[in-house]
This record gives sequence, C-alpha cells and structure tokens, in this order.
Amino acid sequence: MPSLNQARFIDAAIDSVLGQDYPDSELIVADGGSDDGTVELLRKRQAADMRLRWFSGKDSGPAQAINAALAQVRGTFVGWLNSDDVYAPGAVLRAVDALQANPAWLMVYGHGQHVDGTGKPLNNYPSLPPSTPITQFSEGCFICQPTVFFRRSIWVLLGKLDENLKTAFDFDFWLRAFKACPERIGFVDAVQAYSRLHEECITVRMRRTVILEGMEVLARHLGNAPEEWLLTYVNELLTIHPDQRGVGDLKEHIADTLAEARQWLRNDELPKLELQLAELLK
Repeated sequence: MPSLNQARFIDAAIDSVLGQDYPDSELIVADGGSDDGTVELLRKRQAADMRLRWFSGKDSGPAQAINAALAQVRGTFVGWLNSDDVYAPGAVLRAVDALQANPAWLMVYGHGQHVDGTGKPLNNYPSLPPSTPITQFSEGCFICQPTVFFRRSIWVLLGKLDENLKTAFDFDFWLRAFKACPERIGFVDAVQAYSRLHEECITVRMRRTVILEGMEVLARHLGNAPEEWLLTYVNELLTIHPDQRGVGDLKEHIADTLAEARQWLRNDELPKLELQLAELLK
C-alpha cells in the first residue's frame, strides 16, 4: 500500500485489508513521508495488529514506493491497494482461490467500482475480460488497478514498475503482462475493489500527466497512441470553468500538450487533429 498524506482515507483502506476473511496475510505500507498524521496512525495500527508492517521516508512517487514494498513481500500472492481505495469483502480469498485453482495463472483481476470521497457509488469501472485483444487498451485501461492480484513470480518475470512514470506505471505493467503471458491472466467475476475518485487523487489532480503518460505507454507497447486521448483531455478542460482549470491560457496549454504528445501520435493523423483542436478552441 503506497501512501502519502492520506490520513483521511487510510484507516478505511487498512480495515478493508486486515478485515478480509483470508487467514494468512500481511499488509506492507510504504509511506512517502506523510506529515498529516498518517505516521502516527500507522504506528497505532501496528501496535494493535502486527500483520501491519510499514516504513516511511521520501520517495520519488508511488511506483518507487510499491517497488520498495514488493521487495519486502514474504507471501506468494500479492495485491496492491492505494491508501484511498478499499477492497470488497472476500476479495482476497476469491483471488487466492482463483489462482490456486488455476496454477498456470500468474495474475487475476475482477470488477471494480468508482466511489466518491464519502464512499458513495459513482459508476462501474469498464472492466473487460483477459480474452480482450491487447489493442483494446488504446481505447482506455480496462483493468481496475486495486482488483489485481498476482503471484510474486510475475513481478520477477516482468521486472519492477517503471519509476519514471508518475501515474501510468500500472497501465504499463498490465500491457507488459498482456504482451508476455496473455494466456496466464485470469478473471474474478465479482466486485473486488472500490476505487475512490476525489479532488486529491492522482486520477483527478494530475489529469494532464495521466493522459500524456498513457499515450507514452501505448506508443511504447503498441507503436502509437490514438488522437482521441488528447481530444478527450481537451473536451474535459472545456467543461470546467476557466477559473478552476488551473492551466493559465488554455490555447497555450493545449499547444504545449500537443507538442509533447506529438512524438506518440501517427504523423498522418496530426493535420486532422490540429484542425479538430482549432475548432474546439474557437
């Protein structure tokens, strides 16, 4: 569990792990040096339940934190849960049962739901089964991150999470798994986790980075990224009041974003994309 200043949510996240009905588990929290009371909370929680281990110190981001925690894992089956997300009851046992019943599987994932800061349901995550062609990732990630469980061996096989990525390191890992061993990925047909969307989460707070890194990862694994990713970002900005966008001059911001994304787009799509952006920004 990577964490940084999530005292508001981490208690619920910890409860959702330690309250599972799977008997042999441990929780390793990799805290990035929180100063909001998280460390004190972790100290208190560990004193009450020694299945919780934790460490705290500055890191370069969640990918490095997760890699550091994975290096300390003692079990066979692994999941990672952000400190603002929660597991559904029975999620761990369902995942372990699926992996044990299918020895060839290295990874499983299931259904997820988005909830808001209070835990109120928002929508179902658009999950698709492992039989889905890898090219479908071009239309968006269809794996809800907190629903994923895997054998520790896949982390050895695929290598560490890419610490150069600040938001799309999980997306990159799924694509690496689908390229390396698509027939060894399974699915749990149940809601396995609730992914929280709130104003402080990476998905919302770092939206531009999410889009650009997603395009970079797609180009890395599939050759290029669709222009729809950039158009989606622009349309999202246009629905937000100018005072709340936090981007300064919108046209300049979009021009800078396009300049960065250009390397991952198909050259024959650029003229059409530039016309579409100009039309949107009139």
